[in-house]
Amino acid sequence: MNEPDLPTRSVGLLADPGIAQSLADRVVERLEEKLNETHLDHARWRVTVDSVTLPMNDSGEVILNKHVSEMREKFGWDFVIYLTDVPQYEQGRPVRSIINARFAAATVVLPSLGPPRRRSVIKAFMEVLAELNGRPKPGPEPTPLVKALSVKGRLDDANVAGDHCDSIEGLRGRIWLVMGMILVNRPWRLVPRLSSALAGAAATGAFGVFYTSIWSMADYLSPWRLGLITVLSILVLSTWLLFHNQLWERPTGARRKEKLLLYNVATVFTVVLAAAAMYALLFIVLLLGSLVIIDQAFLSFELGHEATIREYLNLAWLAASLGTLGGAIGSSFDEVQSVQRATFSQREYERRNLELDSSADDLRDQ
Repeated sequence: MNEPDLPTRSVGLLADPGIAQSLADRVVERLEEKLNETHLDHARWRVTVDSVTLPMNDSGEVILNKHVSEMREKFGWDFVIYLTDVPQYEQGRPVRSIINARFAAATVVLPSLGPPRRRSVIKAFMEVLAELNGRPKPGPEPTPLVKALSVKGRLDDANVAGDHCDSIEGLRGRIWLVMGMILVNRPWRLVPRLSSALAGAAATGAFGVFYTSIWSMADYLSPWRLGLITVLSILVLSTWLLFHNQLWERPTGARRKEKLLLYNVATVFTVVLAAAAMYALLFIVLLLGSLVIIDQAFLSFELGHEATIREYLNLAWLAASLGTLGGAIGSSFDEVQSVQRATFSQREYERRNLELDSSADDLRDQ
């Protein structure tokens, strides 16, 4: 058959705003190429990304099936794939993808893919499109050992033939999910939003650079003690950010304890990584500042021995730790909503607010 005679299949990609939308835009051309290279369904494929933002329900989830018919009629798509950056649960278990054969639609959960990479997203899209086309029957039941080691499972819909979910199984699968949640949150975005914390940290750190007693203390302390002070300062800042900005979550509903652990572990690591990034930035600034401002001969005179780069490093090390502690106080002046928006993806921020509103309504009804 000649290529012009091949039927055309169209795919509409929808994605949550932010990193999911960015990845969808980056993979669309390569996905279309791979579909045409593999001759899936012996058709010519056309893939389109649309910036339609689907509304969330009261549980903080997007029910794709409610919108598929309208979108297919409007855009003429044969298949619809939705890429979300919010973890999804089906039958009380976290899932990687949701296949709705009846609606020719699928949902792919970005955090379940681990680090958000083009290759993994394209692979997930190819898998769900293959299932929507051929709807292959599940293979033989895996052995207990294989099932115990696997990070993926299958949840069939008892009411609709062909509909199923690829679930996330075991500790490894959940660790991979948490890693994906952390990277989807993009911890580095939080640092610029902590303007008051940065100002407080810089002011406190600069005081340490100019205060000669700090020079002597930094020269006297051993590397392991300086390292311990660093860890403590980052933990203090992280703890302050978590509770002052109401980042700690108390999920409700099914699998509450699992969600409590997964969501908050991801949040804690997001904040700790942001605090560590702020510390590293502060250390570099203070080191450069001390090298420019403090003359080597004067530093040697104050310390009573010849100063080398090691003494400058120790000084910046201690000053950055003290500055980070000062940054915890300074962070109190940052707007809570601004910090929350920077900590989470847009969809995750919306989901958390829905949960908070729901909890507030429950308290008022009591």
